[in-house]
Amino acid sequence: MNINFLSGGTGTPKLLQGMREIIDDKYIRVICNGGDDLDWYGMRVCPDLDTVLYLFSNRLDTDKFWGVSEEKFNAIDTLKSLGNKEWFNIGDKDLGLHIYRTSLMKKYKLSKITEKICDAWGITSNILPMSDSLIQTKIDSDRGTLNFQEYFVKYRTNVEVFGVQFEGDQKSVPDKVLQLIDGKTPLIIGPSNPVTSIGPILSIDAINNRLKDTRDNNMAISPIIGNNAFSGPTVKLMQAMNIDTSIVGLSEHYKEIISKIIIDPIDMANKSAIEDMDIEVIALPITLKNKEQKIQLAKEILSIL
Repeated sequence: MNINFLSGGTGTPKLLQGMREIIDDKYIRVICNGGDDLDWYGMRVCPDLDTVLYLFSNRLDTDKFWGVSEEKFNAIDTLKSLGNKEWFNIGDKDLGLHIYRTSLMKKYKLSKITEKICDAWGITSNILPMSDSLIQTKIDSDRGTLNFQEYFVKYRTNVEVFGVQFEGDQKSVPDKVLQLIDGKTPLIIGPSNPVTSIGPILSIDAINNRLKDTRDNNMAISPIIGNNAFSGPTVKLMQAMNIDTSIVGLSEHYKEIISKIIIDPIDMANKSAIEDMDIEVIALPITLKNKEQKIQLAKEILSIL
């Protein structure tokens, strides 16, 4: 059975790590967030897409859950020695991927380049960018308008956030992305930040409308327990977007595109409020701190589908 995932760069890849222990990679299809993408020294960097590519090619540093294992930063060290004040750490192996991708961008679309990367690395999963054009998350803050990497890496989220926007060409959705969302294949919105990991994907009208049309086939996994997020600035960004920072608020945010949601048993007091939105509630332990938890949640999800 094939399974589709909408993925950011941390929470959902952790679940995918567990899923890969149970089913063959060829049955897993992943639509990756591109809101974090940026051009760095003329090179296109796609952090969330690359995390998934590194995971499925067994290159990912699974301690940090970004970058390549056994990475070195000689190129960054050289830039710093020349006086550049670098805040965006890209490793030497990672740099090679960005050079390769950028070298092909005048000839091929991002989705085709991603396919070439998968073929070269023996990745059998269908991994796709959400768009063939640059659609960036922009954070309106007390330091001005920031791209996501400036917000998350340079300032380490230590800014006051007034709002979040998604800027770019919405018309370049890969055909294969819409083909995956077919109303027959189960689709899982992974436990990623709903604002800056899943939000950019949903900001694309063609994808959002397709998800609405296939709502009965779609399920979300909560990235929050109580009022606390698994990781990152999820709660702060939900507040900035006037989304209630609870499982009820998350369900309200997704209610037009999902018919099921997996929540932690701690949050079952909210079951009725969520069911009033015509969303089925499934309670499972959703913490993903170790490999055993990741595998167990993956097994439970497969038993539901």
